[in-house]
Amino acid sequence: MSLRNEQTTTPTKHIDILERASIGTRLALFIMILGSIFYLGGSSARGIIGNDLVELGTLNFRRDIPFDAEKEIYNLLARTSLLIVFGYLLTLIGFLVFIFKSKLRMKEHPNALMAIILFVMFIPIEFYTSYLDLKFFMSYVDFQLQLFLGADPGPLRDEMRRLFVERVSGLGGLSVIALLSYYSAIGALILRPIRSRNPEKSEKNAEA
Repeated sequence: MSLRNEQTTTPTKHIDILERASIGTRLALFIMILGSIFYLGGSSARGIIGNDLVELGTLNFRRDIPFDAEKEIYNLLARTSLLIVFGYLLTLIGFLVFIFKSKLRMKEHPNALMAIILFVMFIPIEFYTSYLDLKFFMSYVDFQLQLFLGADPGPLRDEMRRLFVERVSGLGGLSVIALLSYYSAIGALILRPIRSRNPEKSEKNAEA
């Protein structure tokens, strides 16, 4: 009798869900990871670049920056803004396709559920900040055009400064909270990766 129980009881095996995923699911995951690298990398770079434009710990613009150096800072901010928008769109597309195709069971993956909630709840904020990023980029294009034509770029510089402040401090700092939430979601998925529990097929009972 004990021999029967030993044969029918089998250990539970944790299987990586990607081992059984379709090509479309893996491609969506790759796009999501690639987009998140662009987004998070661009956001970090913009934060570092923006610190050179304002006084330390404030949003007051420095007055000792040469105009050529200020132009270069705007150039880098415009490029990183475009990278952030592109990265977020890639992440969002990959995320939606992955959720649809992978058919995750949220009860089995509480950390994945938490990461999904943290991502979804900030989608409206990201659309608004993406609008500001695109507007900043277009203002920089007009700024360069005014310089090329020899016109006064002062009003456009003031507009870029206004957009920069609104992007950093707008919506009560929710964009910063969103960024911290994304890092928390990544940490949660690292601590508990997405896996499925599938018991191994038991061998046929030996005849007594």
